[in-house]
Parts: sequence; structure tokens; C-alpha cells
Amino acid sequence: MSQLRLIVEHLWFFRVRSLLMLLTVVLAFATFGVLGALRYSLDSGDSSVSERRLIVAHEAGLMQTLPIAYLKRIAALPGVESVSHATWQGEYYREARDMLMTFAVDPASWLAGHPDMEITPEVRTAFLANRRAIVVARALAAKYGWHTGQQIPLRSIFYDAPKGDPAWTYILAGTFVSKDAGGGRNYAITHYDYLNENRQIWRDTVGTFVVTPRADASAAVLAQKIDALFAQSAAPTSTTTDRAFHAEFFTQFGDIVRMIKIVIGVTFVSLILVVSSGMALSTRQRSCDIGVLRVLGYSPARVYALIGGQAALLVAGGAAAGLLIASGFNHLVTASLPQILPDITMPLPVVLEAVVITAVLTLATALLPTLIALRVRPVAAFAIEQA
Repeated sequence: MSQLRLIVEHLWFFRVRSLLMLLTVVLAFATFGVLGALRYSLDSGDSSVSERRLIVAHEAGLMQTLPIAYLKRIAALPGVESVSHATWQGEYYREARDMLMTFAVDPASWLAGHPDMEITPEVRTAFLANRRAIVVARALAAKYGWHTGQQIPLRSIFYDAPKGDPAWTYILAGTFVSKDAGGGRNYAITHYDYLNENRQIWRDTVGTFVVTPRADASAAVLAQKIDALFAQSAAPTSTTTDRAFHAEFFTQFGDIVRMIKIVIGVTFVSLILVVSSGMALSTRQRSCDIGVLRVLGYSPARVYALIGGQAALLVAGGAAAGLLIASGFNHLVTASLPQILPDITMPLPVVLEAVVITAVLTLATALLPTLIALRVRPVAAFAIEQA
């Protein structure tokens, strides 16, 4: 009888217990898949762009604005390749619960400073040519059924619509997707000039500046220079990387990433205890079979391979099923809530983490049952069976 068949026969002999252990593994890895993908997204995924791009905000927080005149002074600093800016408009579609992340930007400099945005030349041209144009993430357009050329009415919690209009009405120039491995943020961009000319408050100010350092410049050093430049002004600045900026933003809701890691850790520790104890009980109940194998010449290594194979089959099978369920769940949730969640289903780094965790769990859950199996003496095993 082959080793694989022995493994399957053992699991099938205790099929109810094996099924319960498998479901435990599936649930644990489904939890890991959902929370792991969210954690990776909150960490901003791939840092190749987000750790170089700088965000300049008011030192007092995002609810304070900065003078647009700062742009030229920042652009004049050594090491700066380009400067853009973004102003959150606080806009929503139809109802306040459909709040969108809509930013008024300088179109040309924004697109130049965001190579992670995949946008077609046709959409780029249409956006640059029309001051009332808007470009939205593809997931947002899909959710609301928007199509190119359509008029999109948005209302703002900050700014009254232009005189005579019930809402800020934009023309959809097209959509974009993000190449960010951490999941593209679903937002929209409009023309800053259109907003600035028609709003009644905070004219000639922006929410944040977005600075792209030159390739040979240090982002950290440049951030210090920017803050030093405005340290004594009426609107001092706080400059961080794009990655750190998003991390600080989510920190206001609590240390979400840390909480996710704790939940995942507790989940897998519980999994080890459940699966290991279940397999240990099965091993004790089949001590006679193990004794026969020892009489037939099974070495300790082959016994470990037998027990480890059972653990591997349970953990690997459960991990694959759990990640598949998590991927489907993530897709459904992000597709239904693109205005809140980024486009992310199951990043490759999270899958690779799951592979490593699977290997560690296999070794950990097989340890105790193997020690029990190796302590079984053939004669004692037969005596137990006869009793």
C-alpha cells in the first residue's frame, strides 16, 4: 500500500473528525485571506512609487488648507522634479451615503506625477481639453453605470454649486485603473480651476501638494527642506511620503494593521491547537496500526512522513479552499463598495505568505501526533488492541 493511500485511509477512517478539522483550516485561511489583503492594502502595497512621492499637508491637519502660492516656492527647491496639488471636494452622488473621493487637481501635473494611473491617450486628451471634465476609477463607473460623455451631477458638503446649477455637473472624460499592487484607490479627479473660480470659500488654497523628487534626490531630505521653508509662515507644513501619509490617515481610526495582525495570529494559534489535538487523538486511537507499521520496518522518518502527510493534506487543502473563498468574498465586497474600498482581491504577496504559513502549520500540527506515534511500542500496541 502506497504512502499516499495510507494517509487518505487514515483521514477517511476518522472522516467526521477530519472534515471538522478541514473546515477549521478553511475558516482560518479565509479569515487570513480577507484580513491579509486588507492589511496589505493599508500598507500601500508596492512601495516603489508611494515611498518616493511626497504629500505636503498643513501641520494642523487635513481640514486646514494651504495657499496655492506655495506651489512655486516648492517647485524652486533643489531636488524637485514636479509639483502638483489636490483638494478634496467632499462630493457625493445622489445621496450623502454615496460619498466619493473626488479631488480637484491641476490635470497635467497630476497625471505626470502619478505614473501608477493607467489612462488611455484619448481619455487624457479629453480630460485636459475640458475644464468641466472628470475622470473616475473604472470600478466607480461600473458601480453607478456611468459612461464616457455622460453628465455627472455631484453635490458637495463644502461648496455650493455654481450659481443657477443644482449641483456640480461634470462631463465624464473616461476612466482609469491603478497599477498599485496594494489595490488601486477608487477616486475621481476634476479641474482645480473650475472649482476655484466657482466656490465661495477658501479660494486660492489647496488641500495638499504632491511632490515628485528627482531620481537622484533623497525624499526624506527634500521633505525636511519643504517643512523648513514654511516653518515660520502662517500655514506651516507637514511633509511625509505617500505611503506614510495613508498610514497616518488610517491611524486616526486606530492601529488597524496591528489589530489585523493580532487577529490573524490568534486565529492560527487556535488552528494549531485544534488540528494538533484532533490528529493526536486519531493517532492514539490507531496505535495498533502504527505498531504494525513499526513491525513491518517503518522508520521514525517514515512515521513522521505519514503523520506529516495527513497534516499537509488537511492544511494545504484547507488553505487553498480558504484563499479561494476569501478571493471571491473580497471581489464581491470591493465591487459593491468601490467608493470605500480599493480594488483588491488576493495579492500575490499575501498568497506567498499563506504558502509559508501552510508549511509552518504543517510542521507544527504534525509534531505532537508524531511524538505520540513514535512512543508506541509494537507489543504494547497489540496488547492494547487485544484488551
